[in-house]
Amino acid sequence: MDELESSVTSPCVSVIVPVKNGEATIERCLEAIVNQQFDGREFEVILVDNGSTDRTLRIVSERFPQVKVLLENRPGVSYARNSAIQEAKGTWIAFTDADCVPTATWIKSLVNRAEACHGVSFVGGAIRALLPTTAIGLFNENLFDQQRSIEVEKPPSFISANLIARRDDLIRFGMFSPNYPRGQDTEFAWRSYFKHGAKFAYAGDAVVEHANESTWGGLIKKAWQHGSGSARLISEYQEDLKINPEKRCGETKFRKEFFRAGLANVKSILLFQRGEQRTKARDRFYFAVFRFVRHMSYVHHFRKLSKAQPNHFKLSHPEKQVES
Repeated sequence: MDELESSVTSPCVSVIVPVKNGEATIERCLEAIVNQQFDGREFEVILVDNGSTDRTLRIVSERFPQVKVLLENRPGVSYARNSAIQEAKGTWIAFTDADCVPTATWIKSLVNRAEACHGVSFVGGAIRALLPTTAIGLFNENLFDQQRSIEVEKPPSFISANLIARRDDLIRFGMFSPNYPRGQDTEFAWRSYFKHGAKFAYAGDAVVEHANESTWGGLIKKAWQHGSGSARLISEYQEDLKINPEKRCGETKFRKEFFRAGLANVKSILLFQRGEQRTKARDRFYFAVFRFVRHMSYVHHFRKLSKAQPNHFKLSHPEKQVES
């Protein structure tokens, strides 16, 4: 009888939110989560503080006493998420970030999709720009294209700003790797896919709004971070990907696209283009800048990794080339 009562009162979902110095956004994030429309089903919210020195914890304790707070002093979002996974009681674990605002039916939509897809371990939802923002902020939605990551790219990957996964699978697959300060989502997805045959699904009606980088500095910083993560990921998984990580260093398409997109953008400005034409030219230039900086970062960090661990990054597929 006790076992039956325990199973009935256990939450269906545990929502995990890692945070560090999130006083500017955490109240809006948690407000959206605790007020989810979930048809009376139980869910718990776990906030993992990763060493905040601002008012984050005070805001949470004063405004959201129903939220369980964990302290994870080891730096890194992987440590934060993993400690919460181990404490979570839900069959499903939903993830979002402290700078995200889920829509009212976010959990419901993720769970419905997850329960409808037999054998699926990970379900990712849509990530939109949190308004108001700038043209760069709107463009950055392209960098969070969860549908493409899951349904088009091979191997698939996910973005944990909007994700639900089976708790048992998260633990069985080894959880997030603290060895990846960047790209830990992709690494976990690839590891789960290649080593465990994990299945992925997309839930387009499960939406979170994300406070995207909205400045040139933020765009370039994000591109540099992506390049850093890609260098290690592609090197580590070159056997599974069947690609040559060093050959990509000499790729010139990123430079060519940068100059072509720059000329198209200048032409659009000189011709006083408006509306869709102007937006396309502008976004093409943003994307070209992002890819160019990401590639420069990839080359820089791959060379560093190769020097530090020459045997570990020994090339195995000299005949093939990475596509970006």
